[in-house]
Amino acid sequence: MTPSPPNRHAILYFSSFAAAGWGGQESLWHLVSRLDRREFRPVVVLPHAGSLSERLLGHGIDVRFVELPRVAAANIRSMIQAERSLLSIIDQERIGILHTDGPRNTLYAGIAGKLKRKPVVWHVRTSTADPYDRLLYLFCSKIILVADCLANRFRFSSREDKFITIHNGVDVKQFAPGAPNRERIRAFGFRADDIVITVSARVEALKGQRYVIEACARLHHLLPRLQIVFAGDIIEGAYHRACIQRAHELGVTKHVHFPGHVENIGQLLQDTDILVLPSIEGEAFPRAVLEAMASGIPVVATDCGGTREAVENNVCGFVVQPTDSTEMARRIAMLAGDRALRSRMGRAGRKIAVERFGIERNVTRTVDVYRKIIQSKGAVHAWAIQSNGLPKSREARS
Repeated sequence: MTPSPPNRHAILYFSSFAAAGWGGQESLWHLVSRLDRREFRPVVVLPHAGSLSERLLGHGIDVRFVELPRVAAANIRSMIQAERSLLSIIDQERIGILHTDGPRNTLYAGIAGKLKRKPVVWHVRTSTADPYDRLLYLFCSKIILVADCLANRFRFSSREDKFITIHNGVDVKQFAPGAPNRERIRAFGFRADDIVITVSARVEALKGQRYVIEACARLHHLLPRLQIVFAGDIIEGAYHRACIQRAHELGVTKHVHFPGHVENIGQLLQDTDILVLPSIEGEAFPRAVLEAMASGIPVVATDCGGTREAVENNVCGFVVQPTDSTEMARRIAMLAGDRALRSRMGRAGRKIAVERFGIERNVTRTVDVYRKIIQSKGAVHAWAIQSNGLPKSREARS
């Protein structure tokens, strides 16, 4: 690899997963692909090859594969080897800043950062606390929260200046309102007059898909044309089977569809009437909600993580309590039965997405974090040269 020239700042990014299309990985992609290459040179560490590495390499972004083993006594040898690999990358690529996205890679990056005296930026993307939060906090120069509510993870800290909230951003050009194309949704066996509900989330218990099934079963006789598309990778096979079984028990099997990962989610949203996000816990600032709002789709989402910081209740959608399928059903019924309400809330959501959550705003604010760190390092370096790292005497200062 050709080292980064002196006028460019090399940043080492870490992704916990190698699959494109997941929330954190989409955020990483949008950030690194939009960096000004005259100022920054991104290098991305992934656990292994996958759809994300293909996309990054296709965009001319350097990718390194380093598996970061789980922290355990049995893994000491492989942990040390992984750490050595990171230290080698930092030296070879002249890395100036390490930017992480999860507890495990923040631990490895934090150790490397301390050894090489490089600042670490931790991008916190989940509201669930980690047992190592206090230690990871000490490794970091800056902690980016994707929602204000994530500050609750760090109530032990008195250093407000160490944190900054930068809400996730959405490409409002990629996700934009469009005329529904009912020909496309016929692939699911839908009719033109069906009400299409999309749940854009990985299929796992924390995402709460079963509660949407229960909510729509309550509405089956009132709104027999409801159809639910659960668009997302099937992560937990047992949970997926339990959802299908629940739909069978409630007599709504024909209205429940699990297509797995949907490559063009923006196109599906254009053919969607309502976006539902039924997460139980673990959300931070859900990208699915932003994508729906940008697409002009009203939202019914659970009060989980930073959802309320995106969804203005009764303006661009409704916020309900997790696991409350009765209230979820009531809000879905309101939207399903009122086209004008769906249109009004969809327009409001689009306006909020454009004004507050555009991806350009997200990238600009993140780059500002890098620049301030670089300026701070430059000031310390200049001071060290001037004073040999020692404070001046009172006489020398006077």
